[in-house]
Amino acid sequence: MNKSILLLIVLFVFLFLVFSSSPVSAAVQSEKFSDGSMYVTAQIGLKSYVATVEPFESFPFPIGGSFELMISDNLGLGMTIMCDKWCDYLGCYCGKFTFRVIKPSLGLAYHFDIPDIEGMNFFAGANLGYSILSVSNELGNDYWGDLKSEPHIEPFLGTHLYFWENLSGFFSRFLVTLKVSWSVTGDFSGVNGTIGLTYMID
Repeated sequence: MNKSILLLIVLFVFLFLVFSSSPVSAAVQSEKFSDGSMYVTAQIGLKSYVATVEPFESFPFPIGGSFELMISDNLGLGMTIMCDKWCDYLGCYCGKFTFRVIKPSLGLAYHFDIPDIEGMNFFAGANLGYSILSVSNELGNDYWGDLKSEPHIEPFLGTHLYFWENLSGFFSRFLVTLKVSWSVTGDFSGVNGTIGLTYMID
């Protein structure tokens, strides 16, 4: 298992133990993730989408963001985009190739209402999207490899953590979001983790 994914799982368990005894009241939690509320998240991935050998340089982490609109008290409709970049010589003397992947997607998430767990909101769902690959070469050579743009299906599981719930005003609207996803199709498939900062718009 990728070390970053293992670290994320350990973090999940630790934070679950900490926040299960959080002083945040269930009444306050119920105000979140209700019909009509909206959320925007800035996030980074914990695993690069690099799929070629001998990577020369890359983003340290994929970066992206998401938006979610609650269409009922538990069900949210979301949009996500993640971006990654790396460079590779592909084992030849034909110049450096630069790979860029943009992954826009639409998804549904169900937010579980668990009164006995305070300070957290668990959610699960799936994204349907398209991995858009672009490749350039510093010498103008064509890319002959197998990687290509393709659709992806990505089930996920995550939690929102109410670190600043008891603060007043602007900062009380922030949540920390942890998510594990599994892209089940294509060249960019595999288990990935993200960590993000979420802001409740309304």
